[in-house]
Amino acid sequence: MAGLQRGRTEARDTEPVGPVDGATLSYLNRHVRGLVEFQRLTGCRPGEACRVRRSEIDTGGAVWLFRPTHHKGSWRGKSRTIAIGPKAQQLLRGYFTPLIEEYQFSPRRAVEELRAERAANRKTPRYPSHQKRNASKRKATPKRVPAERYNARSYFCSVSRVIEKATAEGLKLPAWAPNQLRHTFATRVRKDHGLEAAQVLLGHSRADVT
Repeated sequence: MAGLQRGRTEARDTEPVGPVDGATLSYLNRHVRGLVEFQRLTGCRPGEACRVRRSEIDTGGAVWLFRPTHHKGSWRGKSRTIAIGPKAQQLLRGYFTPLIEEYQFSPRRAVEELRAERAANRKTPRYPSHQKRNASKRKATPKRVPAERYNARSYFCSVSRVIEKATAEGLKLPAWAPNQLRHTFATRVRKDHGLEAAQVLLGHSRADVT
């Protein structure tokens, strides 16, 4: 069945999904930037990218296969396989840890890396008085601690906050959402390899959805 045509009903006409501006990448932390790049290279959904773990990736072939246990169609009993090509493989290797059950893109590790970078770039010595004062400020049981993985909402918020901050500083960064990365991937694959290839890589059961 064909979709509604623009202007034919009283339904709100939405704007077409556009490409993502890559200028935002340099302002994101390493782990959110990894999420963006992984989506760009695989066309997976934001929630799927957030759940990538080495334990769920079959690395036995030239193309790795990521089979998430939780995805959009898992409640229907459907399986989902995401192909990971050479460029995406190289990206993931930069996030591998000794623990294969850890999520590749982690807010906790992002915070740890930020603190380590700040400490390494510190200009003044860390005097005992400063360390004692900082220790007194830290809460033994803070209400909020960094999560082990991002979810679709925290991923979206991380991107939005960076864009808002850049805009407040006078930089012109267009707003975008992680789902647009999937649209961009689909458009590129369909143009280069046809509709059927795009349907398979996106995991759609029907071509009209693609």
